[in-house]
Amino acid sequence: MGVGFNVGFDLKPQGAEKFEAWTSKNIGHQLAIVLNDEIKSAPSIKSAIRESGVIEGNFTQQEAEDLGLVLRSGALPARIVYLEERTVGPSLGADSIRQGMIALIAGLTFVAGFMLFYYRLSGLNAVIALMLNLVFLLAGLALFNATLTMPGIAGVILGIGMAVDSNVLVFERIREELRAGSVATTAMNAGFSKALVTIIDTHVTTLLSAALLYIFGTGPIRGFAVTLVIGLVANLFTAVYVSRTMFIWALNRGGQRAETMSI
Repeated sequence: MGVGFNVGFDLKPQGAEKFEAWTSKNIGHQLAIVLNDEIKSAPSIKSAIRESGVIEGNFTQQEAEDLGLVLRSGALPARIVYLEERTVGPSLGADSIRQGMIALIAGLTFVAGFMLFYYRLSGLNAVIALMLNLVFLLAGLALFNATLTMPGIAGVILGIGMAVDSNVLVFERIREELRAGSVATTAMNAGFSKALVTIIDTHVTTLLSAALLYIFGTGPIRGFAVTLVIGLVANLFTAVYVSRTMFIWALNRGGQRAETMSI
């Protein structure tokens, strides 16, 4: 049989008084020795402990040395050096959010004006779909109790760009069909059909990227990913289904199929 080891420890005067008062009230209970949220040992308290004590456990030499190292780790000096200190008030955050919203509204206004100018009445279709996209986005944020932060606003702006890109793909396809001599209804159907694969491909790849950002990112990055994902999902619905439905309604109103369209 090998010889077992015990572990002794000493306390400073200030700590000894507190430790004696605490151990005297907890005789018979266990005292956990914790390092980095992990319990290293849990000996029972046999009597009140003041200046020094002994942990009896019939330890091996290696176990005794490891436990002694754990006990000494709490006494290691750790000096804090301030390299930089900043105080950020709530007004700075409010200014950033306000500037982000201004950028969002300005970008939305410019995009809507360009679509109306370049695609005429069909641009109105795109603007309505874009507004509905933003409504779905805000509803999604409310559903998940998400807060619209600066990174979130950046995700919204990127989503607007993706929505406009989808409309441009569809409209240019429709223009190609009209130049080839197709009537409006045929050109519209062909435009959506041919652009659908490209729209889905771009959205799926961006959704995968946003999912990775959410999984491996932290708070602000996750906020960006959440708004981007909601915006992309909403855009798939508005750019493909809502926009096409508005085109069909415009072309079929009055009971007669239109031969031309403003695009």
